[in-house]
Amino acid sequence: MKGRMKTNKTKTSFGKDWTDGQLNFPKHLSPEVIHTALYIHNAPSKEDVVKRTEYMSKQIGNESMTYAMALLVLPHLIENTTQSQDYKDFLKNKYKSLN
Repeated sequence: MKGRMKTNKTKTSFGKDWTDGQLNFPKHLSPEVIHTALYIHNAPSKEDVVKRTEYMSKQIGNESMTYAMALLVLPHLIENTTQSQDYKDFLKNKYKSLN
């Protein structure tokens, strides 16, 4: 055991493809992007969110980080969309055409 370094299990499995290559992930839903979004989302404070965002941006690159950030803002966008008058009108018209 001398000379061996213990590895942090969380780090070694970060972004791991648990399907052993049996599935092709679109770029925006790769395990690396999903894990990054979860890592940032689960930060205990706003300061940690900023630190984690900066750190992960350096780790995974701009394109993957863009996808991770998009996942993080998606619930806010959905909420804004469902509260908009255009969406409410769409639902009214949808139900009218079904009846």
